Amino acid sequence: MVTINNVLDGVILKLSQTFPNADIYGEEIKQGLKEPCFFVKLFPVAQDKEFGRRYKRYHTFDVHYFPLSTEDANVEMHDVAEKLYDTLEWISGPHHGSKMTHEIIDGVLHFFVSYDFHIMRPKQNYPKMQTLTEEGFIKNG
Repeated sequence: MVTINNVLDGVILKLSQTFPNADIYGEEIKQGLKEPCFFVKLFPVAQDKEFGRRYKRYHTFDVHYFPLSTEDANVEMHDVAEKLYDTLEWISGPHHGSKMTHEIIDGVLHFFVSYDFHIMRPKQNYPKMQTLTEEGFIKNG
């Protein structure tokens, strides 16, 4: 079964493969970060029951990018956003990214992507009935 950490690890792996010179943080950013770097924030995960053991799970990420450049920061961030659209379209699993958007807020690129997919809960093993005694008769009539 796919876990929340599997999806988070898949996003971080794709980022590290595409941007090998950038640090990638999966938790809160500590002081002293070195640009360029990414911070991968997972929004609250949601799940809906669909039928029986089948559920739909929603994983939404806000990938922050802190640029290296101070003079051409917007150009750099838009270039990174272009790469992110391709990079995060598929992660391990395979899981398909959807609802991709980006914006620049206060000098930081925010790239939003969702990985929504179905999961199947394991089948419960209930004890089987041991014996059944049935009595009956036929009415003549």
